[in-house]
Amino acid sequence: MAKQSSTSKRTHVVKRDSGWAVKKEGAKRATKVYTTKEQAVKGAEKSRKSGSDVVIHKKDGSIQEWKKSQK
Repeated sequence: MAKQSSTSKRTHVVKRDSGWAVKKEGAKRATKVYTTKEQAVKGAEKSRKSGSDVVIHKKDGSIQEWKKSQK
């Protein structure tokens, strides 16, 4: 697994029973849960901080897409 810098966090979009959750890496709880995956991706992109990546997962938990930060 690739190392990440301590200042950079990844934001994940993951499937939950109640919808699609946006969760910052290392957090115990989701930031927000959305009804659709598309809404969750938009929310993750809006809320991410400069220098952080958005990792979008499939229903099965595997990675679908990794959006690198634009520094």
